[in-house]
Amino acid sequence: MIKLALIDNGIPYHMRNNRNQRIVHKSFLASKCDPSEYKDDKSFHGAVCVGIITSICSDIELWDLNVTDSAGTTQITVLLEALEWCIQNKIKLIHMSLGTINYFDIKPLWIQIKRLLDADAIIVAAYHNRNIKTYPAAYPGVFGVRQDRYGLLGNGQILFQEQKGYNIENSIIANFSWNGIVNQANSYAAPVVTGHIATYLNRKPTAGFDDVMDFLMTIATHKSDYPDILENVIRDKTNIEIPVIAGIDLDYEEMIQLKVMFSQNGYYAINLQKNPLDENVIPLEYYDDSNESLNDILYTVYIAYEPDIILLNQEEEIFESSKASDIDMYIVRKNNMYELYAEDRIGITYNIEDIYELVCQYFASTEIYNSVLLCKQETGSV
Repeated sequence: MIKLALIDNGIPYHMRNNRNQRIVHKSFLASKCDPSEYKDDKSFHGAVCVGIITSICSDIELWDLNVTDSAGTTQITVLLEALEWCIQNKIKLIHMSLGTINYFDIKPLWIQIKRLLDADAIIVAAYHNRNIKTYPAAYPGVFGVRQDRYGLLGNGQILFQEQKGYNIENSIIANFSWNGIVNQANSYAAPVVTGHIATYLNRKPTAGFDDVMDFLMTIATHKSDYPDILENVIRDKTNIEIPVIAGIDLDYEEMIQLKVMFSQNGYYAINLQKNPLDENVIPLEYYDDSNESLNDILYTVYIAYEPDIILLNQEEEIFESSKASDIDMYIVRKNNMYELYAEDRIGITYNIEDIYELVCQYFASTEIYNSVLLCKQETGSV
């Protein structure tokens, strides 16, 4: 019987007792909620995933690892703790109908995932429902899955899609439908793959990654090219409801100094820059493969990180071409001074420390961002 860890939101107590499988529950949340009080649809997320897995392979020993709260979210530290538990307990098969689209999570998460892969663990993970880069689904060695939204597959079928920038194991399409209705969530496609893998591992419990890959290839449906691909960005025309400030020809330290000034006053600021010097800044290259619009990149950062302000480092030669984008203000460095522009020039300063005051004065006077900035200033919240 294969030992499978489901990293999710926990199976409600009464549902655990009604199952034939051996289920051991463990919570990694600091404040442990009572699973018997689960009432809304999100509460049953993990239970649905288990139901899909066991509809394909019922012979499993299930470790129910609770890492997400009632809203379906968690901290990266909580997820890392659960993965450490899997390492220490030599879990063979790990299912995660969750993931992160946060650039800052990639390195620490990879360290734990790599340790599991080196220990011959098999990991299945779902992509974000926006079908953008998600981790661990996009790591090499992880079976990354998303739902067939075009009706090419029957219930329980899978196919592989070759895509530039991703390994073949990261590009699995699966179908889960109920009474002929396809659920669009990637969360419920990934358990289809886990169920198939569990069936195989019960026959060959010592099988490694290559063996599992060969097995999945034999059961995969061979169809024409799948019409949808994973994207670098979320494409949406919705307006960004926070200020976006571009520093033109400011150096790295000046942009970091700006971020610190905003952070000290209670704002969550995100820095975007080409070829940054450390991991505290998101490289534009992470989103930009030369085909992405700046507006789509900014919108993706807005959705993924929920910042109060986006600080973008740009060069002089693209200053004019970027004026039509979602950038609200430009800080232009000219010799020993800084000129601030919005629709027109709004100020000059010779000291970068004074830029913060000029920025706040301008946005506090605008109808769009007035309430956002004043709220932060009054409460000092982060």
